[in-house]
Amino acid sequence: MSTRSGPLDGLRVLDLTALAPGAFATMLFGDLGADVVTVEPPAQARAGSVIDDLFGYGGAAARDAGTGLSRSRRSIVVNLKESAGREVLLRLAETADVFLEGFRPGTCDRLGIGYGVVSERNPGIVYCSISGYGRHGELAQRAGHDLNYLAESGLLSASTRPDQRPGIPLNVVADLAAGGLLAAFGILAAVHGRGLSGRGTHIDVSMYQGLLGLLQASAAWTAAGASDPSWGQGLLSGAAPFYDCYRTADGRWLSVAALEPKFFAALCAAIGHPEMTDWQHAPQRWDEVRTTFERVFAEATLAEWLERLADVDTAVAPVRSIPEAFAQARHDKLANDTAVVGPLPPMSAWHTEAGPVPRRPGQHTREILIEAGLTPSDVDRLVRVAAVAE
Repeated sequence: MSTRSGPLDGLRVLDLTALAPGAFATMLFGDLGADVVTVEPPAQARAGSVIDDLFGYGGAAARDAGTGLSRSRRSIVVNLKESAGREVLLRLAETADVFLEGFRPGTCDRLGIGYGVVSERNPGIVYCSISGYGRHGELAQRAGHDLNYLAESGLLSASTRPDQRPGIPLNVVADLAAGGLLAAFGILAAVHGRGLSGRGTHIDVSMYQGLLGLLQASAAWTAAGASDPSWGQGLLSGAAPFYDCYRTADGRWLSVAALEPKFFAALCAAIGHPEMTDWQHAPQRWDEVRTTFERVFAEATLAEWLERLADVDTAVAPVRSIPEAFAQARHDKLANDTAVVGPLPPMSAWHTEAGPVPRRPGQHTREILIEAGLTPSDVDRLVRVAAVAE
C-alpha cells in the first residue's frame, strides 16, 4: 500500500494496461498518492516484446532509469489464462476504486474479467477501457498505434508541408494526451460522480475519438471559413511566416511564433527590417517576409540569435533535441534529483513526487496478496499452480 501522501491518497487503482496510454494515466495517479497496482503477465508472455524491451513503461531500461512510465506503482504478476489467476484479479478488484485495461475490445469479456463481471463483485468500480477506436463501431477491432490515429484524425496532415513525406512524431499526442490524459480525466470525473450517486461506471476511451475532440476547435474554425490547416495551409500550420522555424548559420533551427502584432513589430525591428511591421496583416507580402527571415536568420548561429534576441519582447525559442531539452530543464532546476520533469503542475496544498519504480515484475505479488487477505500458504499454492509469480 502506498505510504506517500497526496490528493489521491486512499485511491486504489488496478492497472492491466501494458502500453503507454494506460501506464501514463496510472503514473499520474501514483504521483498524486494513489496506490497503483500494475498487473503484469508471466515472463513467457512478456518475452520478445519490442515495445517493452525498447521503450515500454515496463522495459528494463525504463525500470533501471526510473524516468519512464514505470514509476509510482507496485507490481504483481498474474496469469489471466488460469482460472485461479482470474479469481485473484477479481478478488483484488473487490477493494479497488479503478480498474484500467487496454486490451482489444472484447478481450476482457472473453477472459471473464469484463465490466459486467467486475461490477458484480464491486458495483462502485470505475472501469476504464482504452483502445484505438473504442468498443463500438466498424473500427473497433482494427489494429493500430499512435501514428495510425494521428493519420486518420487529420493531425498528421496539419504537421506536414505540401509534397513532403509526413513526419513521424513521438507517441505523445495520441497515446499520452488523447489516451492517457483523457482517460485520467474521465476516471477522476467518474470517481467524483460515484461519490454523488454511489454508482460506478464503464469508461470507453478511444484515442482516435480523443484526437478528434482535441481537434474540434480547428475543425470549427475551418467550417467557419478559416483556411484548412492541412498540408501547411493554416495560420498555425505553416502558412504564416511569423509562425514558422528558420535555419541558422550553424544548421540549427529557431522557432518564431510572433503572432501578436507587438511581438512581430519587435522582431522586425530587432533584425533590422522595421519596414515589414505592417506586412503581418497583408498576406500578399508574406512571401517577402518569409524570404527575408530565411536570409537574415541564416547569417548568424543559433546561439548568436538567442543572445541577440534575449532582451527583445518577442516569441522565439531554439528547436532542441529531446536530450538537450531535458539537460536544459535540469540546468533550469525544473527537474528533481531523479531527472523527472512534471508532468503534473505544482500544487500549493500538496507535494507531488515520483514514487518508486518496481525493480522487477512481480516484486510486490506476495505483499499485495497478503493485503488482500490471503495467507502465506495461499500465496505459495498460487505460485505452484502458476496462477501468480513473484
